[in-house]
Amino acid sequence: MNTLNTNPWESNEQEQKQRKRWEMRMDRKHFSHIMLGLLLYTMLSSGLQLIAVTLIKNSGWDYRPYRNLLNMLLMLICMYGIALPVTAFYYRYVPKFGFLRHENWEFKAWLVVYIIGSSMGYLGSFIGSMISNISGGTGESYEMLLDMIFAGNPFLTFLTVAVGAPIAEELLFRKFFIDRTIGYGEKLSVLLSGLLFGLMHGNFQQFFYAFALGCLFAYIYCKTGKIRYTIFFHMWINFRSSILLPMLFQPVFSLVFSMDVEAAQMELTMQMLQSPSMMLICLALCAYVLIELVIAIAGLVLFFVFKKYICFYPGIRRLPRKQAMIAAILNPGMLAFLVLCIIEFF
Repeated sequence: MNTLNTNPWESNEQEQKQRKRWEMRMDRKHFSHIMLGLLLYTMLSSGLQLIAVTLIKNSGWDYRPYRNLLNMLLMLICMYGIALPVTAFYYRYVPKFGFLRHENWEFKAWLVVYIIGSSMGYLGSFIGSMISNISGGTGESYEMLLDMIFAGNPFLTFLTVAVGAPIAEELLFRKFFIDRTIGYGEKLSVLLSGLLFGLMHGNFQQFFYAFALGCLFAYIYCKTGKIRYTIFFHMWINFRSSILLPMLFQPVFSLVFSMDVEAAQMELTMQMLQSPSMMLICLALCAYVLIELVIAIAGLVLFFVFKKYICFYPGIRRLPRKQAMIAAILNPGMLAFLVLCIIEFF
């Protein structure tokens, strides 16, 4: 014979547990839908390029003289002409969650942020280089980037690296992602945005500085609510590191990336002794490296000086740290994206 439960406290406790389980399922489902958008972009851009390359190879056309040009054109079309618009359309159906702040920063605040960001990029690049040397390789994606910078069409390289990549990556990892996760708190959004941005690069050489700068860009977007600020910041960093510096110091970089270290040092020494212009280029490069080192140190000092002003506001959905991480990571979309990134790394 069934009896009614006359203990209201036990009934309320069961209802609370059921509600928490239901909320956890909803949180995981929300994060999974967000990550499926990034997965869609990755698979579309890579898959379309693979299909196009396969069709060209099977066409019988001798494409080898135009290989670098074709690769860059395919990248521009597949990543920014097709995959990005499709992904943006997908995110229209993933609800936003939370609210951005709209702070107005003064010029001196932007100057401090720029110096700190330059320091983070420099230190991240240094750590990435060390890890890559220990692991014995820089990764296929990084090698492709170097080929694009030093052997590709300069105009297409500019469009790809300094225009297309910053716009696409800021929309994906800042606007689309943070608009839908900031409701869980700024700290979680910033850390996940930086982590996913670093993983998306697919190699240790770029991971650490991409992670650091990704967190900085995410923090800027959370506080200002203006995606154009992070796009401009991202464009300048990519232009400076991938367009301006290789153009100014192209003779030195060509030797470094085309030979082993000892052979490059010997060849560079001989050219410096024979050519005054090469001597000036090397001196200018040394001066630039010294300035970067000074900025890196200054950025570290400024970070600790202004650390007390860094704050993360909680979201409208306040979860314990462990529960938030479970919802954000242990979902099908995130796990599939992480597996894809790990495969790219190794």
